[in-house]
Amino acid sequence: MRPVRIVLSRRAGFDLQAVSHAINGLPAQSVARPGPWGNPFTIAAVMAETGLDKAAAQAEAVARHGRWMNGEIEADRPRPSRQDIHDALAGKNLACWCRAGTPCHVDTLLALAND
Repeated sequence: MRPVRIVLSRRAGFDLQAVSHAINGLPAQSVARPGPWGNPFTIAAVMAETGLDKAAAQAEAVARHGRWMNGEIEADRPRPSRQDIHDALAGKNLACWCRAGTPCHVDTLLALAND
């Protein structure tokens, strides 16, 4: 099975592991903020810096995450190594708060963890 992106929920009774196993039988890992896997580039900060609307700022924050992971730009913390990403996230569905159908840093992490 190929790992996928899952949208986290605050809905009562939401069980990330149960949702993940129902999708494809794989375990799940939250990669949302706060935490070592969260995108250090927030939508709010990008909006304030650039004047972009929320959707465009989200796309830019995700693009910055990809550039950060490739070593092209810096952030407020060190980037995890590709080996650390692979060791911690390979073979797992990854979950974040971004709505389905919108850009999310999970896509970058999934590609790096499972290449």
